[in-house]
Amino acid sequence: MILVPEEGELLVLTQHDHARLAGELLSLWRADGLPEHPRRDEILFATREHDNGWREADSAPRVDPETGRPHDFTSVPLDVRAEVWLRGAARYAERRPYAALLVAWHGVALHRERRGEEAWEAALLAPLDELVEELLETTGAPREELRADYRWLGLADGLSLAACNRWAEPSEGGGHRFGYRPGGGSAGEGGRSVDGELWVDPFPLAGATTFRVACRRVPDRTYAGDADLGGELAAARWTTLRVRVRPWARTSPRAGKPGTAA
Repeated sequence: MILVPEEGELLVLTQHDHARLAGELLSLWRADGLPEHPRRDEILFATREHDNGWREADSAPRVDPETGRPHDFTSVPLDVRAEVWLRGAARYAERRPYAALLVAWHGVALHRERRGEEAWEAALLAPLDELVEELLETTGAPREELRADYRWLGLADGLSLAACNRWAEPSEGGGHRFGYRPGGGSAGEGGRSVDGELWVDPFPLAGATTFRVACRRVPDRTYAGDADLGGELAAARWTTLRVRVRPWARTSPRAGKPGTAA
């Protein structure tokens, strides 16, 4: 889950909905040669499904027993993280092996700073490495081709995370810089206000576009356990976070604290 503190509440978004936004953004990409890319469909599928392993985890979210705070995607224990990424990387291995390869590579890329740590190597990185090698052999894809294609998934993931986590400090990736500006009452389609704007430079879409991301809000408090949190989420009303993606303007998004990709 993605959890964003917000005036006494936690804005809650699932990893699936974050990944869906990443896929929608990339599906409208009109720059950098992506529209004509020979593996565009596989890249888009992998981007939409790059967090598919979180489906089960997000349906039964956990609370840290020591703090009483809900776990988000950055704080879940290693055993849960390993289960998430190995399941997600393997889910499409037979039906969409190249997309599965991109997802597995994403898992490796995200945890590269854990190289050399025995527990992480044994539980997560070594099994992911093995799956990557198997899928490289299955697909016949050169490793250089995989690295080149992965940049699209990595970029879309970063853009979506900036919007979903409401990170305002500018970031860079894939030859683009981007930042999020919350609120502001900016007009979207039909004159409706949006919850924030994601500014991108160079701008890759045909025009400014408003995206909708499903979300809920629960009290920002300590929880007695998983059942306590689950009850609040079950009772929470689903709503929509409206994000307008627009060209970078002369007045840049105001600074905030960046986060970590998932």
